[in-house]
Amino acid sequence: MPESLLTFEFNEQAFLASYWQRRPLLIKGALPNWRSPITPEELAGLALEEEADSRLIGKSNSGWALKRGPLSPLDFQRTDDWTLLVNGVDQWVPEVAALKQCLRFLPQWRFDDVMVSYAVTEGGVGPHFDRYDVFLVQGSGRRKWRLGEWCDDDTPRIEHDDLNLLQNFETSEEYVLEAGDVLYVPPGMAHWGVAETPCMTYSLGFRAPAIAALLARWTDKALERIDPDLLLEDRASVAKPPRSGEITAAHWDNARNAIKNTLEALDDGSWLGELVTEHGECAPPPHQQANALCLHTGARVAWQALGDQCNVYANGELLLIPSSAQTILERLCSGDTLTPHELNAAHPELLGFLSMSGALVSLD
Repeated sequence: MPESLLTFEFNEQAFLASYWQRRPLLIKGALPNWRSPITPEELAGLALEEEADSRLIGKSNSGWALKRGPLSPLDFQRTDDWTLLVNGVDQWVPEVAALKQCLRFLPQWRFDDVMVSYAVTEGGVGPHFDRYDVFLVQGSGRRKWRLGEWCDDDTPRIEHDDLNLLQNFETSEEYVLEAGDVLYVPPGMAHWGVAETPCMTYSLGFRAPAIAALLARWTDKALERIDPDLLLEDRASVAKPPRSGEITAAHWDNARNAIKNTLEALDDGSWLGELVTEHGECAPPPHQQANALCLHTGARVAWQALGDQCNVYANGELLLIPSSAQTILERLCSGDTLTPHELNAAHPELLGFLSMSGALVSLD
């Protein structure tokens, strides 16, 4: 598939300034020559695999129903309005993974996966909202999308054991997507897609880490490095005698500032990169005679410039190398094919680190 086709035809800077996490955007003809790289039959075949994360959602007069995979061929012989969804198809089909090229202007460590769905006419997954940014790429057929209000944890849901669907839905905007169209939906916005014809949709999700997880990782990293005998100093906070039994505002400020200052002093900058690259899919190390290497589709790799040093993260692991390696890291994360010589020239430990962390695959 020509790389020139894998670029959304819109103004990226304007999108970041006016739409990203603010409001939805319909991009008509974003991929004018692009068509679904897999067929409904191939997607159904993938849903039969034990390793695939698949779901089948149907709606009939009796309400909504969900069945989780692995599915069987008999599951598709039904008469209700149904939709098949398979997560992580980018890890199975290289042509699907190539869609990520369209969104290289966004933080790649936020990218989650490409979910592909096939729906019969009138099929859909119901009114809902997501907690992550999603780009809905129409692969084939037509689907009508209705957008609603902003939602949060207090938004009423229907009572269902398996599905998290909204109890009420009021349409504020409505669009019909055809092959090559893209709809961006920010986190928290209600949306509801219904197939007007049998169709396939590719959902590119960008998840943000939870603040609770970030705080836990930051403090865990600090606790690994802190001196257990370090005690709170309170010379300034006890300058004025307190009332009996009182914790004064000065005591509280002193303790809080001590924690803040200690966390900052012990911060090596690695907690974010290690967290967001965890749980990547690992590949076996490439064979020693490999001459062409690239990132494994399911690997999570990122880098971070810290002065004259550079942190490299691969599937939760960390390597500290000189900042002179940034160019090769940027090429690698952009999907370029590199030789072992290029990686070794950037830093002697880089090739071994990426190989042993399961981030590289051989193309020969």
